[in-house]
Amino acid sequence: MAKIEFEAFVEDVISGGAGVFGLKTAETHSRKDDQGKWQTVARTFRTVKASRDAGVSFDGFVKGDKVTVTGAEKTEVREWQGKKLYDLVVWADSVVPAGRQPVGVAPVVDAGPVWNTADETPF
Repeated sequence: MAKIEFEAFVEDVISGGAGVFGLKTAETHSRKDDQGKWQTVARTFRTVKASRDAGVSFDGFVKGDKVTVTGAEKTEVREWQGKKLYDLVVWADSVVPAGRQPVGVAPVVDAGPVWNTADETPF
């Protein structure tokens, strides 16, 4: 399984008898057109799941939310009406609203220049 981190929009919240257990997401791929406007040219659809041990909660997410997902990506095969279907699944280590850090991850702090400005000049 490949490690991955991506931002995507929630397309659907997956729930069952035990409650919410995953998300269907769409990652947009855009480029600027001739007028300089961003146009969506493709989407990558993924199902996001988590093991019970991962401690990931999907509660509170709704369609349209932008999320940041980290985890391991895997193609899973299933059969439906006699045909094989291939689903792109991410087994999540974390799922957070886009722009927020996962719990337990130290924030990046800008400590300023790495030289002593009184004694050194970087030029």
